[in-house]
Amino acid sequence: MQINILQIALFATMASAQQAKFILYEHSNFGGSSHTETRNTGSDCWNMNGKGDQASSVRNYGTCTTFFRERDCKGSSWQQIGDASTVPSFLNDHIWSFRNQCCDSDRRAKCNLACGTSCAAAGPQGIEACLSGCIGGCTRAYSCV
Repeated sequence: MQINILQIALFATMASAQQAKFILYEHSNFGGSSHTETRNTGSDCWNMNGKGDQASSVRNYGTCTTFFRERDCKGSSWQQIGDASTVPSFLNDHIWSFRNQCCDSDRRAKCNLACGTSCAAAGPQGIEACLSGCIGGCTRAYSCV
């Protein structure tokens, strides 16, 4: 059997993918029927396809998850770590999508401020391009998709 470099790279990627698990419960305080999701961590968006229509509490194992009110990780959102005996009222029975990643908005804001300071040296003609690249980098670095 011959293993090529592409197969090794693919195996390494799959082995390094971290998984996160959460359980949605029909009622507050983890009661009623439940639905379990186990997906990779990161910026991938996962649609619930109706599984979050009856979610009133959640147990989250091992990561921070951002839950969204709309499909395709759009609309109002809530970042959650650990267990929540109730979900926010705007999401109660309305969780449509999620990603197993949360935005570190404080660190992103500090990064953006540093961008402004460092890009000022680019002068009037270069500052816009500098800021665009730098701020985009801050957004990606701190998981703020």
